[in-house]
Amino acid sequence: MKTLITGGCSFSECRSHAGTWPRHLATALSDYEHVSTAMGSQGNGLISRRAIYQVTETLKHTAAEDILVGIMWSGPDRHDYYTTTPPVVFKEDLWMENPTRFVSNGQGAWNIVSPGWRMPAAANYYVNFHDQIAQYIYTLEHILRTQWFLQSQGVKYFMSTYTGAVLPPIVKTHNDTQHLYQLINLDVFLPVTGEYEWCRDHSRLSFPMPNDPHPSVEQHQEFVDQIILPFLKERNEL
Repeated sequence: MKTLITGGCSFSECRSHAGTWPRHLATALSDYEHVSTAMGSQGNGLISRRAIYQVTETLKHTAAEDILVGIMWSGPDRHDYYTTTPPVVFKEDLWMENPTRFVSNGQGAWNIVSPGWRMPAAANYYVNFHDQIAQYIYTLEHILRTQWFLQSQGVKYFMSTYTGAVLPPIVKTHNDTQHLYQLINLDVFLPVTGEYEWCRDHSRLSFPMPNDPHPSVEQHQEFVDQIILPFLKERNEL
Protein backbone atom coordinates (compact mmCIF):
# COMPACT_ATOMS: atom_id res chain seq x y z
CA MET A 1 0.00 0.00 0.00
CA LYS A 2 1.32 3.44 -0.92
CA THR A 3 1.32 6.17 1.72
CA LEU A 4 0.52 9.86 1.41
CA ILE A 5 1.92 11.93 4.31
CA THR A 6 0.78 15.54 4.62
CA GLY A 7 1.77 18.29 7.02
CA GLY A 8 1.00 21.89 7.84
CA CYS A 9 -1.07 24.11 10.09
CA SER A 10 -4.82 24.84 10.09
CA PHE A 11 -4.85 25.13 6.29
CA SER A 12 -3.82 21.46 6.21
CA GLU A 13 -5.14 19.87 9.39
CA CYS A 14 -7.56 16.97 9.21
CA ARG A 15 -8.62 16.65 12.85
CA SER A 16 -11.53 19.08 12.82
CA HIS A 17 -11.72 19.95 9.12
CA ALA A 18 -12.76 17.23 6.71
CA GLY A 19 -12.39 19.47 3.69
CA THR A 20 -8.83 20.77 3.66
CA TRP A 21 -6.59 20.11 0.67
CA PRO A 22 -5.01 16.89 2.10
CA ARG A 23 -8.45 15.28 2.36
CA HIS A 24 -9.27 16.10 -1.24
CA LEU A 25 -5.86 14.93 -2.41
CA ALA A 26 -6.22 11.66 -0.49
CA THR A 27 -9.61 11.09 -2.13
CA ALA A 28 -8.08 11.64 -5.57
CA LEU A 29 -5.19 9.27 -4.75
CA SER A 30 -7.38 6.35 -3.75
CA ASP A 31 -4.51 3.85 -3.89
CA TYR A 32 -2.69 5.73 -1.11
CA GLU A 33 -3.20 5.43 2.61
CA HIS A 34 -3.31 8.97 4.03
CA VAL A 35 -1.50 10.03 7.22
CA SER A 36 -1.86 13.65 8.34
CA THR A 37 0.71 15.30 10.62
CA ALA A 38 -0.90 18.75 10.42
CA MET A 39 -2.30 20.65 13.38
CA GLY A 40 -3.80 24.10 13.73
CA SER A 41 -1.52 26.78 15.25
CA GLN A 42 1.70 24.80 14.95
CA GLY A 43 4.67 26.49 13.36
CA ASN A 44 7.30 25.33 10.92
CA GLY A 45 9.51 23.69 13.53
CA LEU A 46 6.80 21.22 14.49
CA ILE A 47 5.64 20.83 10.90
CA SER A 48 9.17 19.70 10.02
CA ARG A 49 9.69 17.48 13.05
CA ARG A 50 6.35 15.70 12.73
CA ALA A 51 6.88 15.03 9.02
CA ILE A 52 10.39 13.65 9.54
CA TYR A 53 9.21 11.41 12.37
CA GLN A 54 6.24 10.08 10.40
CA VAL A 55 8.34 9.37 7.32
CA THR A 56 10.91 7.59 9.48
CA GLU A 57 8.19 5.40 10.99
CA THR A 58 6.58 4.73 7.61
CA LEU A 59 9.88 3.68 6.05
CA LYS A 60 9.97 0.78 8.53
CA HIS A 61 7.24 -0.97 6.55
CA THR A 62 6.90 0.93 3.26
CA ALA A 63 9.43 1.36 0.44
CA ALA A 64 10.60 4.92 -0.17
CA GLU A 65 9.25 4.89 -3.73
CA ASP A 66 5.77 4.18 -2.37
CA ILE A 67 5.70 7.30 -0.16
CA LEU A 68 4.55 10.77 -1.24
CA VAL A 69 4.94 13.72 1.15
CA GLY A 70 3.15 17.06 0.85
CA ILE A 71 3.96 19.94 3.20
CA MET A 72 2.37 23.39 3.41
CA TRP A 73 4.58 25.71 5.47
CA SER A 74 3.09 28.14 7.97
CA GLY A 75 3.77 31.52 9.58
CA PRO A 76 7.44 32.23 10.40
CA ASP A 77 6.52 34.07 13.60
CA ARG A 78 5.15 30.94 15.27
CA HIS A 79 7.56 29.25 17.64
CA ASP A 80 7.89 26.12 19.76
CA TYR A 81 10.19 24.69 22.41
CA TYR A 82 10.68 21.29 24.01
CA THR A 83 9.80 20.90 27.67
CA THR A 84 9.32 18.24 30.32
CA THR A 85 7.50 20.70 32.59
CA PRO A 86 3.86 21.46 31.71
CA PRO A 87 3.61 25.17 30.84
CA VAL A 88 0.87 27.58 31.84
CA VAL A 89 -1.51 27.85 28.87
CA PHE A 90 -4.80 29.61 28.16
CA LYS A 91 -7.43 27.98 25.97
CA GLU A 92 -8.41 31.47 24.83
CA ASP A 93 -5.19 31.46 22.80
CA LEU A 94 -6.98 29.21 20.27
CA TRP A 95 -4.56 26.29 20.02
CA MET A 96 -5.70 22.75 19.26
CA GLU A 97 -3.25 20.95 21.55
CA ASN A 98 -0.68 22.62 23.75
CA PRO A 99 1.73 21.21 24.75
CA THR A 100 1.79 18.63 21.99
CA ARG A 101 3.84 15.52 21.25
CA PHE A 102 4.27 13.20 18.29
CA VAL A 103 6.89 10.60 19.30
CA SER A 104 4.90 7.56 20.41
CA ASN A 105 6.99 6.95 23.53
CA GLY A 106 8.25 10.50 24.01
CA GLN A 107 8.91 11.71 27.54
CA GLY A 108 8.58 15.43 26.90
CA ALA A 109 6.38 17.62 24.76
CA TRP A 110 6.49 20.72 22.59
CA ASN A 111 5.03 23.99 23.78
CA ILE A 112 3.62 26.26 21.07
CA VAL A 113 3.70 30.05 21.25
CA SER A 114 2.28 32.58 18.83
CA PRO A 115 2.15 36.40 18.62
CA GLY A 116 -0.66 37.91 20.66
CA TRP A 117 -1.22 34.88 22.88
CA ARG A 118 -1.79 35.51 26.61
CA MET A 119 0.21 32.59 27.99
CA PRO A 120 3.35 33.70 29.91
CA ALA A 121 5.75 31.80 27.66
CA ALA A 122 4.44 33.66 24.60
CA ALA A 123 4.74 37.05 26.28
CA ASN A 124 8.28 36.24 27.38
CA TYR A 125 9.38 35.01 23.97
CA TYR A 126 7.97 37.85 21.90
CA VAL A 127 9.16 40.56 24.29
CA ASN A 128 12.65 39.22 24.97
CA PHE A 129 13.72 36.87 22.18
CA HIS A 130 11.71 37.43 19.01
CA ASP A 131 13.43 38.93 15.98
CA GLN A 132 11.79 38.99 12.56
CA ILE A 133 14.89 38.07 10.57
CA ALA A 134 15.67 35.29 13.05
CA GLN A 135 12.19 33.86 12.49
CA TYR A 136 12.83 33.77 8.74
CA ILE A 137 16.16 32.05 9.36
CA TYR A 138 14.47 29.39 11.50
CA THR A 139 11.83 28.78 8.83
CA LEU A 140 14.42 28.45 6.07
CA GLU A 141 16.37 26.01 8.24
CA HIS A 142 13.23 23.95 8.93
CA ILE A 143 12.50 23.78 5.20
CA LEU A 144 16.06 22.79 4.35
CA ARG A 145 16.27 20.15 7.06
CA THR A 146 13.10 18.55 5.74
CA GLN A 147 14.22 18.86 2.12
CA TRP A 148 17.58 17.25 2.79
CA PHE A 149 16.04 14.45 4.86
CA LEU A 150 13.48 13.54 2.19
CA GLN A 151 16.11 13.68 -0.54
CA SER A 152 18.45 11.48 1.46
CA GLN A 153 15.72 8.85 1.85
CA GLY A 154 14.65 8.94 -1.80
CA VAL A 155 11.10 9.97 -0.89
CA LYS A 156 8.96 11.90 -3.38
CA TYR A 157 7.64 15.19 -2.04
CA PHE A 158 6.16 18.56 -2.83
CA MET A 159 5.91 21.75 -0.78
CA SER A 160 3.92 24.96 -0.69
CA THR A 161 3.04 27.81 1.66
CA TYR A 162 -0.19 28.81 3.29
CA THR A 163 0.40 32.47 2.38
CA GLY A 164 3.15 34.54 0.83
CA ALA A 165 4.19 35.66 4.31
CA VAL A 166 6.17 32.43 4.72
CA LEU A 167 8.84 33.36 2.17
CA PRO A 168 8.56 37.11 1.56
CA PRO A 169 10.88 38.92 -0.87
CA ILE A 170 13.27 39.99 1.90
CA VAL A 171 14.52 36.42 2.43
CA LYS A 172 15.90 36.47 -1.12
CA THR A 173 18.07 39.54 -0.55
CA HIS A 174 18.84 39.92 3.17
CA ASN A 175 22.49 39.21 3.99
CA ASP A 176 21.57 36.74 6.72
CA THR A 177 18.95 34.78 4.79
CA GLN A 178 19.79 34.78 1.08
CA HIS A 179 22.38 31.98 1.33
CA LEU A 180 19.74 29.73 2.94
CA TYR A 181 17.03 30.69 0.47
CA GLN A 182 19.33 29.85 -2.44
CA LEU A 183 19.68 26.30 -1.10
CA ILE A 184 15.94 25.60 -1.25
CA ASN A 185 14.85 23.41 -4.14
CA LEU A 186 12.09 25.60 -5.50
CA ASP A 187 11.33 23.04 -8.20
CA VAL A 188 9.35 21.03 -5.63
CA PHE A 189 7.22 24.02 -4.61
CA LEU A 190 3.76 24.43 -6.12
CA PRO A 191 3.60 27.31 -8.64
CA VAL A 192 1.74 29.67 -6.28
CA THR A 193 2.65 32.40 -3.83
CA GLY A 194 0.48 30.65 -1.26
CA GLU A 195 -2.82 28.80 -1.13
CA TYR A 196 -4.53 31.88 0.26
CA GLU A 197 -3.34 34.12 -2.60
CA TRP A 198 -4.30 31.53 -5.20
CA CYS A 199 -7.81 31.21 -3.76
CA ARG A 200 -8.15 35.00 -3.52
CA ASP A 201 -7.00 35.67 -7.08
CA HIS A 202 -8.06 32.60 -9.05
CA SER A 203 -10.85 30.77 -7.27
CA ARG A 204 -14.41 31.14 -8.50
CA LEU A 205 -15.54 31.08 -4.89
CA SER A 206 -15.61 33.39 -1.90
CA PHE A 207 -13.94 32.82 1.44
CA PRO A 208 -16.38 31.51 4.04
CA MET A 209 -15.65 34.25 6.61
CA PRO A 210 -14.81 37.94 6.00
CA ASN A 211 -11.22 38.90 6.88
CA ASP A 212 -10.34 35.25 7.45
CA PRO A 213 -7.78 33.76 5.02
CA HIS A 214 -8.85 30.13 5.58
CA PRO A 215 -10.24 28.68 2.33
CA SER A 216 -13.58 26.95 2.12
CA VAL A 217 -13.97 23.23 1.46
CA GLU A 218 -14.76 24.04 -2.17
CA GLN A 219 -11.73 26.31 -2.52
CA HIS A 220 -9.48 23.56 -1.14
CA GLN A 221 -10.98 21.22 -3.74
CA GLU A 222 -10.24 23.68 -6.55
CA PHE A 223 -6.68 24.07 -5.28
CA VAL A 224 -6.15 20.32 -5.46
CA ASP A 225 -7.79 19.93 -8.86
CA GLN A 226 -6.17 22.93 -10.55
CA ILE A 227 -2.78 23.16 -8.84
CA ILE A 228 -1.64 20.10 -6.88
CA LEU A 229 -2.74 17.25 -9.15
CA PRO A 230 -1.51 18.88 -12.40
CA PHE A 231 1.81 19.67 -10.68
CA LEU A 232 2.29 16.07 -9.54
CA LYS A 233 1.31 14.66 -12.92
CA GLU A 234 3.69 17.01 -14.73
CA ARG A 235 6.53 15.81 -12.48
CA ASN A 236 5.50 12.13 -12.90
CA GLU A 237 5.11 11.81 -9.14
CA LEU A 238 1.89 9.78 -9.35
